[in-house]
Amino acid sequence: MNSFKLTTLASAVFALSIGACGQSTPTLTGSAYLGPISSATVSVYALNADGTAGSAPLATATTAGDGSFSVYQPLRFPVLVRVTSGSYQEEATGANADLTQELDAVYLSAPSHAVVSVYSNAVVSDANSAGGLTAANIAAAIARVNAFAGNIDVEQTLPTFTGIGASTDVTPGALMALALGAESQSRTSAGISIEGSTANVVMQAANGDTIAQCNTGAGDIAADGTLAAPSAVTCPITVGAADYTGGSRNRSGIASLAKLDPVIPGNPSTITVSAAACRDRITLLGEQMPLFTSRKNDVQALLGNGVTAANWSSYANGGTWGPHAAVYGAISTASCGDDVATFQRELVMAAENYWIDQGINYCHHHIPGWLPPASPAKFRNASSGSTSGGDSSGMTCTAHRRSDGSQSLTAVSQDDVNWQGVDCSDFTSWVYDFTGVTHDEGNLETGIGTQACSTGDDPLTGKEQPGVLLDINQGNVASLVDHLRPGDLLYITQTSALAANSTPANAANGYIVSHVVTWTGKHFSDLRTGPEGNLYDPATAGQRGNRLGADIGSYLKSVDPNQTILPTDLGSAGKDPWMIIDSHFAGPAYRPFVIPTASMKADWYAASLSHVRRIIDADSARTDPVLSKLIIAQTGTSNGEYGKVVTFSSPQSRASSGGYKLIYQRPSKNAIPTCYRVGTP
Repeated sequence: MNSFKLTTLASAVFALSIGACGQSTPTLTGSAYLGPISSATVSVYALNADGTAGSAPLATATTAGDGSFSVYQPLRFPVLVRVTSGSYQEEATGANADLTQELDAVYLSAPSHAVVSVYSNAVVSDANSAGGLTAANIAAAIARVNAFAGNIDVEQTLPTFTGIGASTDVTPGALMALALGAESQSRTSAGISIEGSTANVVMQAANGDTIAQCNTGAGDIAADGTLAAPSAVTCPITVGAADYTGGSRNRSGIASLAKLDPVIPGNPSTITVSAAACRDRITLLGEQMPLFTSRKNDVQALLGNGVTAANWSSYANGGTWGPHAAVYGAISTASCGDDVATFQRELVMAAENYWIDQGINYCHHHIPGWLPPASPAKFRNASSGSTSGGDSSGMTCTAHRRSDGSQSLTAVSQDDVNWQGVDCSDFTSWVYDFTGVTHDEGNLETGIGTQACSTGDDPLTGKEQPGVLLDINQGNVASLVDHLRPGDLLYITQTSALAANSTPANAANGYIVSHVVTWTGKHFSDLRTGPEGNLYDPATAGQRGNRLGADIGSYLKSVDPNQTILPTDLGSAGKDPWMIIDSHFAGPAYRPFVIPTASMKADWYAASLSHVRRIIDADSARTDPVLSKLIIAQTGTSNGEYGKVVTFSSPQSRASSGGYKLIYQRPSKNAIPTCYRVGTP
């Protein structure tokens, strides 16, 4: 055997187990799982210095009925362990199956107990794709796959199975049991091979995903300035985990993926504010600027899985979306008496203003403070095209926000792009998190489909979203606009319908919800003539110190049939639109929401409004005589080509003839859910 010289990254890698042939003490014990694989052949190979395996095994063994095995021959590490043949019972389905492909694991030093599964197979595949089974490649692959599975050692953690339906704490053994069940569910649902499932684990681990969270957000900015729906983001193992936890064979003891969210909250804050600040976002931001700045400068990301307090802002191993958001502590005050709802609404609006003022871009990132590495190129790509998936051709940030925070109507050079920012659904999730409003309920999902459609007990993701959905839509918003409140989230569909008979066959024929904006409760005139009027001057739109999007002129062209409205006309009679906040084009900014008047037609936002989510004081909607009829709830579940298809509607829509409703489903195998609007509003 050739000698194997290791770097300090894998110190103490040579662990020598020497014993006489036929000794009673094993040199290696382990288990093989798909479910437990019985009667399988276990072969142990030496690893050479160049990262290749020896041609003949050093030792062999056979697995018992529970998948366990013991090797008694002398071994010198590092080694490759290979499991072939044998039979097992699928963890997710209970079906009997034969192992027709190999499962591998690699150990730089003697493990406490070797666990050979698709996850150890993914470690070997990942390392091989990087150039071979060298110590450095193995260590990097182990870090990625371990992080994906929940920060456990996938090659040494024995699963802890419970009775079906039993619950348990989130222990390493429970996480391993869930990981095995999720992979089994994903593989059997899609009808793919072990090799294909291994590739899925490697792909998701490389993208910075976890068993519970897939890197998702909003969609692509279209040529006309609207936002197209995201392409079907492939999250096979995460989708499998959601299905497995909600299935009848879940033996992990983890009944909800929400239990896996590593809650690392920022400090809760109890503040004292003036009476004016209780009901005024401008005063509130002025008084609490130090608090907002402190929260901005604190750790914004969830720690763990390689993300630390020291590296979160530049972490390079989590995919192009960067780390997921931490959970901030609540901000509370006794200064405002019982009117908590008004205080929280103004707090959210103050936070949105604060982040507009930071000059961040429209980027497919989860947190605004993350600066992606310059290499490889996919981390800093401002070209047009698909924005989902983080591949080398996909846009990560738009080219319309400069590094100094100013906006540009024309694309700026790659060197001048601001590479910090968030997209629309990540922004809305972020501000509610940043203010601690969703601290107790959990952060809003960042995937636009789930954030828009999920309400109540989500049958597709296992995560419940805060607030209620209201059937305030493009057909009734003019009469219900006074019922909207600051901080309400408005969901917008694509401008064109999904074509009939499109692929996949079970995709609903309707409009895909592709965008989300925040209602401010302010007309343009309120902002322009208010105490911060200089921040809303159309003449300087897009410059630092101005909160209007540089693209405001394009909105005026789209709503003015005669092309006569100038930006300076905004605020005058009949030309005083409501304003929303939207991370779009070059990042968070104020933009018009035009309900038709005699001189202005509806803009994209108003003409494509699907429905509304209310998070703050959501319970009051249930007792409101108008809004109670508009609460959207789950009305049916059916089985589609790619799993469950869930419908939602309000009592008002169910009583109408238009069939206006939400349809929530997966558009392709193992894709994240998509939200569709169908029917006539």
